[in-house]
Amino acid sequence: MKKMLLLSCTVVFSLLGLSSQAQQARSQTKWNNPDGPRVPSVEHGSFHSPSMDVEVGYNVYLPPGYAQGNQRYPVIYFLHGAGGNENSDAAGFSDLVARLATQKKAPAVICVFPNGGMSGYRDRPEQKIMGETLLIKELIPLIDRTYRTRADREGRVIAGFSMGGGGAIRLALKHPDLFSASASWAAALGSRGGDLPPQLETDNLRRLAGRVRLLMVVGDKDMTYARHKPVVKNLEEAKYPFRYHVLEGVAHDLGRYYEKTGEELALFLTTGFKAESSPGASHQ
Repeated sequence: MKKMLLLSCTVVFSLLGLSSQAQQARSQTKWNNPDGPRVPSVEHGSFHSPSMDVEVGYNVYLPPGYAQGNQRYPVIYFLHGAGGNENSDAAGFSDLVARLATQKKAPAVICVFPNGGMSGYRDRPEQKIMGETLLIKELIPLIDRTYRTRADREGRVIAGFSMGGGGAIRLALKHPDLFSASASWAAALGSRGGDLPPQLETDNLRRLAGRVRLLMVVGDKDMTYARHKPVVKNLEEAKYPFRYHVLEGVAHDLGRYYEKTGEELALFLTTGFKAESSPGASHQ
């Protein structure tokens, strides 16, 4: 119970903005965690972040046959929630995409699990926490140099849970040249005062004209549920195509999201990948 309470507090801090306790948590972030659990087909790596002057860890899932072939693979970036690190989701999510590929329901993919600390995947130069720069300008180019990725927006999508879900939506809409789709579980949206990031305002959504495919999944008992309502309103007003799935009776429990909509989320992300060889195929 005590552990659950501490986790809930951490998530609330990420939802409502900075507090002294949240700032302290950020300053204590361990950015590189190579001693995480061993996961089949997942390898740990790290790099020196120029923007933060610290070694940052990440995990990469490589599909079966990667080492023997020369095929290029599409990439899913999965962002962890508050209090997590690069090891938090590597086992569960890589197992999900591997199973779907084995069942021929989805194509084989590479999955990348960054360590975003408690950054909210935003840049906070005053704290020397550069969550957005870390991912967009440092890690993605590194992954494309190191692995046989499809290094274009049609071959790259982003998803996440809680803090990571909010980051995935915001970053995809801010960088539509990099991502073709974004999906979230229980996305932490908005600020302490309820303000939405500019990427989720109606005018910006109209300008994007549905360029990035969106899926948002949230439980009606989840602490993030209320924050989804203004986002849905703006998407509807902008006539921006999206999918929105509310799960009855589900609270802020990642296991329940996997159980109820794991396959739905993974298939949504990989649907566009199947159209790789079809010029002009729609990603809306």
